[in-house]
Amino acid sequence: MNVYWDLEQLPEEPLEPIMTMGNLDGVHRGHQIIISHIQQEAERVGAPTLVVTFEPHTRRVVRPDPAFRTVMTTREKLRRLQELGVEHVLVLPFKDGFAEMTAFEFVEEVLWEPLKARSVFVGPDAFFGKNREGDVRLLSSEGRRLGFHVGVIAPLFADGHRISSSLVRRAIENGNLERANRLLGRDHVLSGVVMRGFRRGRELGYPTANIGDEGVVLPPFGVYAGWAVTDDGERHGAVVNIGNRPTFDGRSLSIEAHLFNFDGNLYGKELRVSLHHHLRPEAKFDDAGALKAQLTRDAVEARKLLGIKKAPAKAKQ
Repeated sequence: MNVYWDLEQLPEEPLEPIMTMGNLDGVHRGHQIIISHIQQEAERVGAPTLVVTFEPHTRRVVRPDPAFRTVMTTREKLRRLQELGVEHVLVLPFKDGFAEMTAFEFVEEVLWEPLKARSVFVGPDAFFGKNREGDVRLLSSEGRRLGFHVGVIAPLFADGHRISSSLVRRAIENGNLERANRLLGRDHVLSGVVMRGFRRGRELGYPTANIGDEGVVLPPFGVYAGWAVTDDGERHGAVVNIGNRPTFDGRSLSIEAHLFNFDGNLYGKELRVSLHHHLRPEAKFDDAGALKAQLTRDAVEARKLLGIKKAPAKAKQ
């Protein structure tokens, strides 16, 4: 997959793609339907597929809120788009000029002049341009004027609600992980670089990889069973703790994963953790011995839920 981080990086010869555009935060099942449509049309007419997205998320520029968290990092979004078979992605730096572009300027200076888009597929609630002035009607009108087709894809519903990034975010924040994963079409993923911690897990016999917080939406503090994927692609079952380590009077956010059957050094490397099951809320224990006993119970339950029969091995994490 080819990734372009600004208009200047695009090929001199316009790609003339079949494309879609937006934040695509989460690349949820609704987004996947649109991507499927652009792929089908691209195959029909013999054109490449392209996604135009933004970094950072447009909300962080238009409506700044320190509490706002995205469903995924840009890195994870690109990984997911590649898995889905998208051929080209244009990541526009949504700041300065791009945030100030009118809808008409966006069509001319992004969709048409450098790309010569052949078809643009969007959902019925697509908005773009300064103050969200661009909508499906304006896009269709500009398409007729310039010569590109606009396809409007009906939204996908689940349990009577339109699937959206906001719906996914709320499900995760409310602890409804099963629903969030169903809306996403996959498990919710946390990813980041592994940092050195206090090594308390190692002292308790359960060494953990401490993942840096990258501003992705988190479920309620607690313990989760899931899968961890290392930077070399190895997949391990894991117990993941999200919280502030109350037993040790912690104050800062901590995301820690104990990997089953792993022996290696993860410091400074990226680790991706998918959250599959909620095991229990975060709790404060009377002492380290009580915490260790609970960690053992957590590991047994996680292995059972994940279908891992082999006991966890001693590891260096």
